Amino acid sequence: MSTTQQYVRPRLLKQVPVATYTGATDAIDISRGDVHVINRSGAVNATTLADPDSVKDEGRIVWIVNGTTQANTITITNGLGGSGSSYDVLTFTNVAAANVTLRAYGGKWYLTGQYGITVS
Repeated sequence: MSTTQQYVRPRLLKQVPVATYTGATDAIDISRGDVHVINRSGAVNATTLADPDSVKDEGRIVWIVNGTTQANTITITNGLGGSGSSYDVLTFTNVAAANVTLRAYGGKWYLTGQYGITVS
């Protein structure tokens, strides 16, 4: 009888707090964690995201997910990378899996990944 050894270590799952937003005009609060779900059903949620603190939040990564089939939006204070109103609105397609990953650098948000997002 042959025995096999396991070479894969079991991975411990880490519980991550998830902030959910269901209002019409929510402000995303990064102090609540790094995973945020915009989950308003029946109408669009026009959320806002303030610039990160240039010291306390430096290098922080946040992931924002569209939890419904609404074309929800995120308006970023001073735009992506401080670009102003040219690149300050992220609009989700009406797909529940649409998401965006942002990283804080120098007191501004930078887009590091996205699926189903339009930047304007």
